[in-house]
Amino acid sequence: MNHENRGRFAKRALAALGATALLLIGTVTLSSAASADEHDAPVVGPSVSNITGTTGTLTIHKHAGDPGEAGNGQVITDPAKIAALGAGLEGVQFSIERVTYDGSAIDLTTATGWDVAQSATVARVMGAQDGFGKVAPPTATATTLAGGIAVIPNLPYGMYLVTETSAGPNQIVTPIQPFLVTVPYPQASDSTWLYDVHVYPKNKLNTTNPEKTVAAPDGVVIGSTVVWTITAPIPELGTGGTYNKFVITDTLDPRLTLTGAVVKIDDTELVPITHYSVSGNVVITLTPAGLALLAGADNVIVEASTTVDSLGEGETGGLIPNHAIVNVNDSVRETGYPQTNWGPLKVIKKAAVAPNNTLQGAEFTLHETKNGPALAEAGTLVTDANGEIVVDGLWVGSNDTLSKTYWLQETKAPTGYVLPEGDGAWTQVAVNAGAASTVVPVVINNTQQGAPRLPLTGSTGTAAFMIGGIALLLTAGGVGLATARRKQGVSKQ
Repeated sequence: MNHENRGRFAKRALAALGATALLLIGTVTLSSAASADEHDAPVVGPSVSNITGTTGTLTIHKHAGDPGEAGNGQVITDPAKIAALGAGLEGVQFSIERVTYDGSAIDLTTATGWDVAQSATVARVMGAQDGFGKVAPPTATATTLAGGIAVIPNLPYGMYLVTETSAGPNQIVTPIQPFLVTVPYPQASDSTWLYDVHVYPKNKLNTTNPEKTVAAPDGVVIGSTVVWTITAPIPELGTGGTYNKFVITDTLDPRLTLTGAVVKIDDTELVPITHYSVSGNVVITLTPAGLALLAGADNVIVEASTTVDSLGEGETGGLIPNHAIVNVNDSVRETGYPQTNWGPLKVIKKAAVAPNNTLQGAEFTLHETKNGPALAEAGTLVTDANGEIVVDGLWVGSNDTLSKTYWLQETKAPTGYVLPEGDGAWTQVAVNAGAASTVVPVVINNTQQGAPRLPLTGSTGTAAFMIGGIALLLTAGGVGLATARRKQGVSKQ
């Protein structure tokens, strides 16, 4: 064997010894090209002379969990290993793009094609570097079906870049990094080729449950401030994952107005603009500086202060719910619907005696407990020309609490009416959550003031004069009658 033949043989032998399995689950992003060079490029396997056919099949098995050891292109049949894969993820979408070199698809039916494939990396292919690129549009797209399986048949032999393009309905917080795969795939163990290549990329899911709570307001009347607290657990990332998005969206009810927000990571308060931005109604987005603080922390906490501006109308008037959406790396989770509840109060002041006229000018103070301090924010409540007091809204509770009792103390009676004393000045009222149209008025009566007794028309003095006059008339009549009879007797004699 001459020197030239010995060199050619040595080169082929060395290439055959370097055959390894392709790392099917890519662990490299564009920001880690050095790692990509080390792990995601296939090397020359068995002699290309025994490759048969022109097309093969790629089967993607998509599961939840942390990536494990690299696959070897073969389908997993061991029941124990299948059970360890985790739940299959349906609806995940992929693009499959054929890799090119110097503008032409890499031909893996030739030794030259395999030589080129050895230097391919995800970074070079995606960045169109060093002569590498990819066909456009993608050679194929695929969506996993039941069990997390997607089958892409009839792929011309070559190298492919596989990219996860959508998580579908799955709460994926760490998407699989793009990876390279060859069809056919070399089997270094026995120098054969796989024409049906199986890959098992796994995703870390977001299993956190953000919460939202509502506090009691700082006052009991419309216009008071209510604080809503959102607690968003920071999900654990999979191997090689990074936090590239953390957005909390708190779409406020129209009856609420945002007056301020405090954002914290655990106990550390973040700095507006530097660590987060606030926009819209209400979208809180962590900046790169804020995202950098997430690693190793437990929760992102938002305390949003709002004023309650009105009750609204209809059946839900006075019932003001609110919830938030948390988006971490495009994994979306929602909080529950905490609720602050408010209701109107209407008082009618009337005379205690029929026809029960309404009374203007009665004054009251509002209290949470009998004999307790007056609620200053309510002020002095005065009946109007219709004898009414209308309070647009009073806080009655949070969430399922829909009623609250208050106390009214009458401090001034209407002109000409008696001011009740002691317990009689206090009236307990029940305020129910609801719109103004649902309010049931509370009627409070007043007794009219007394007056001096007047002399009665036809008193006892007048009656005496009348009796005396009648007696005189009767006496005069009797005398007249006696005189007339005497005169008759004289005339008969």
